[in-house]
Amino acid sequence: MDADSQDFFEELQSCPRTGFKGKFGQLSRRMGLKTGLNRTELSRLYEAAFLAALCNISFNGLGCCEGEIKPDKEPTRRRLEQAFMDARTNFYRCAGWKALLPPRKKAIEAIFLTVLVSEEHLAQ
Repeated sequence: MDADSQDFFEELQSCPRTGFKGKFGQLSRRMGLKTGLNRTELSRLYEAAFLAALCNISFNGLGCCEGEIKPDKEPTRRRLEQAFMDARTNFYRCAGWKALLPPRKKAIEAIFLTVLVSEEHLAQ
């Protein structure tokens, strides 16, 4: 682990545990991500994971509007989805990601990079 990765985890540790940043820090520490990923790579994963969480909220009506997905917000959802895909691609280009073993990659994808749309919100 490099010093920058350690600094990144120390910054996350100081965040409230209830917010996204705190939860990301807890999960990534438990997964041992400070070995294998440097600060830049962890930052890229954080960005992609944050956008994935926003996509899940937006696509499944979990934000404001009491579960209603408003059609006029579709351009915003599309931009959000594109931002997530770009951030994920940037993370996948990292040397640290490429060096991880497949089981570790699967765990990272399952925990941080999965976007799902519930069946009731799929287009008909």
